[in-house]
Amino acid sequence: MRLKHAQFYGRFDTRCDVAGFSLARLTAQIPAHQVAPHEHQDGHFIVVLAGRYRSSARGVDSLMGPGDVLWNPPGTHHQDRFAGDGGRFLALSLGAQQAAALALQDGGARRLEAAAQRMAQDLARQPFALDLGGLLLLEERCRQLCALSPVRPPPADRAARDTHEPVWLRRCMEQLVDECEQPLRLAELAAQAGVHPVSLSRAFRRHYGIAPGQLQRRALLNRAARRLLDGQPVADVAAQLGFADQSHFTRLFRAEYRCTPAAWAAGFKTF
Repeated sequence: MRLKHAQFYGRFDTRCDVAGFSLARLTAQIPAHQVAPHEHQDGHFIVVLAGRYRSSARGVDSLMGPGDVLWNPPGTHHQDRFAGDGGRFLALSLGAQQAAALALQDGGARRLEAAAQRMAQDLARQPFALDLGGLLLLEERCRQLCALSPVRPPPADRAARDTHEPVWLRRCMEQLVDECEQPLRLAELAAQAGVHPVSLSRAFRRHYGIAPGQLQRRALLNRAARRLLDGQPVADVAAQLGFADQSHFTRLFRAEYRCTPAAWAAGFKTF
């Protein structure tokens, strides 16, 4: 079984996407014997928040507890489950392209060492704020965790090419997140940055792992998800955020969150 982007066994308590990273806090509700062997199209970190957690991934077949952190590269075949009730975890997902750029593609599944583990624990404590400042702080913490976690440092030329984020690109990303309720005007955004629209799109994919439109849509759906958790009706959220109608909103939400807005508001369970 191959799970899609940000799809895990458990109930989502909250989720947030920023600049190609997807963070989620989940509660394990699936009995251990019902968790099938599987793999993820994304690479992901697992931070154990509560309970006793075990993964069958090669090299990490050991029992883990609160505070322990595991990295699974994209495509890692494993069967992970919590022993007993009360399991909770943070999942940080990033696509295969981004994992490769950050030197996290190779080396297999592994438990993190002390410095990276402390950074992951700090990230798990951060509130999933949806204002721009909060999102940028989360992104910074995600990048710091990735920087501490490679198996081996990338070659100097590749590191310079892949990790140096241009100032103009950062400004574009911030503008898309901050103004996510406005229509995407790629040509206008590129003109303000002084680059060609194709160059802008390529830079987004290289540094964030997604296209500008995908990032903007995720930021918009993040706002929708938070408003739903705050108790606002689905129809009101769809209208406030400029979706064509409720069915259009539901289609986009289901494609990104793997559930309907109503199911999310009620406490979505992936399986």
